Amino acid sequence: MFRNRENLVGMIYILFITLFSLVFYKMGIVDGGILLVLDGVLYVGGFFFWSHMQFHKLKVLSEFIREAQYQLLPLAAGDQEEGEFGILKSEIYKLITRLHAQTELLQKEKKYLADTIADISHQLKTPMTSMYVMLDLLKDQELPKAKRVDFIRTVHRQMARMEWLLSAMLTMSKLDTGTVLLKKERVFVDEMLDRALEHLLITIELHGQSVVREGEGGTTYIGDLSWSSEAISNILKNCMEHMKDGGIISIQTSQNNIYTQIQITDEGCGIRQEDLPHIFERFYKGANVSKDSVGIGLALADKLISLQNGKIEAASIYGKSTTFTIKFYHYNM
Repeated sequence: MFRNRENLVGMIYILFITLFSLVFYKMGIVDGGILLVLDGVLYVGGFFFWSHMQFHKLKVLSEFIREAQYQLLPLAAGDQEEGEFGILKSEIYKLITRLHAQTELLQKEKKYLADTIADISHQLKTPMTSMYVMLDLLKDQELPKAKRVDFIRTVHRQMARMEWLLSAMLTMSKLDTGTVLLKKERVFVDEMLDRALEHLLITIELHGQSVVREGEGGTTYIGDLSWSSEAISNILKNCMEHMKDGGIISIQTSQNNIYTQIQITDEGCGIRQEDLPHIFERFYKGANVSKDSVGIGLALADKLISLQNGKIEAASIYGKSTTFTIKFYHYNM
């Protein structure tokens, strides 16, 4: 109670009036009846003054809340003092600040959702336009059989591209919003690489390409097997798309006390030095990007690896090769 300054001042005020009244009465300076009336006037005056101060503080607090409702939140709560009103105003300020922060976060999420939808729409526009053109051409009854088969393959390829793009964008959105929980279990690198390569082997074989795996056996790290294979698969797919037929992808694995390393090197066209710092950015396309690239595979791989206490780096000799170095750290970085 005494941490409220006005209460303390009020009690001192009453004690002083009572003390002086008692002294004046004992000394016979003032008659008892008159003294009683004067004490009553002073007590009532003090009460009204105290009430005025309390209602003024309530008015200031109400004004503070009203301004906060209209996005006029001050940088500081101001005129803070000890007491229940000071504590109340401080708690209200904290609550309003938190609500404003949540509002800003919701606005950012809305903007992110709008940007994501715009990105998806933009990325789907090209394959859909191509498919519409192919379907119109397929209506021609005089179209040669060889051309018809070629157009059907193109439509199928564009549909597969759209399916992969939607899946990748959905995964990226889930990762950004934190709705995907990655496991923390022991992952065997050889098993993870087998999964990563599984659905790419046919395409690699059709292009006369090959994969050479070297390194220590039994290497492991703590992470998520499924999402790790998804990340590595995107990197391998990128290497495959940027190599000519007959190229070789080399995978080397190693492990030490600090991290488990996977190094992937292709014999592709390489990456320009000015593009290297940006290749893990979403929808970024360098000068020599593959025509089938949508610019999200490496961004997704980078996100998945970083969520598993990992790091990915790229180095390239333009026109010759590109090397991706993935490190899964055994301890939190």
